[in-house]
Amino acid sequence: MTATRRSLLAPLGFSAALLAAASAQALEVDKAIEYRQDALRVMAFQTGPLGDMVQGNIDYDAEEFALRAGNLAALAHLPWEAFIEGSLQGDGHGIETRALAVIGDDWAVFEERQATFRREAATLAEMVDDQAEFSDLRRQMGAVVNSCRGCHDNYRAD
Repeated sequence: MTATRRSLLAPLGFSAALLAAASAQALEVDKAIEYRQDALRVMAFQTGPLGDMVQGNIDYDAEEFALRAGNLAALAHLPWEAFIEGSLQGDGHGIETRALAVIGDDWAVFEERQATFRREAATLAEMVDDQAEFSDLRRQMGAVVNSCRGCHDNYRAD
């Protein structure tokens, strides 16, 4: 190959490498969004019966409550690692997300809210383990829900 031909092809090779890197990052962002949405759906699956019990929509079942509270506490750390750069609403990714871009502007508060949720979920599970009264579990479930609402109200599009 001649030197002229090599000099013409070099930028094409560099452009292809950049395009491949951008595609890999887009795939990573898409996977992060899917992962966090899935993790949040699994957490919602756990909170559904808990909420129904504390609201009186279904009968309180101590065994079921313990299972769901323990699962929720175990899952509480999962979604947060997937709030990566490029994965917020308006960041130009290909998957729908309701996570608002303001998360990136307010990261310290977002992290505090995550920690509050994890702490409240862990407290609920500990209370179950300590065989707390249902009225106390109901109150603690309210704290868990309020910690969820704190993020949803500020960082999630409706």
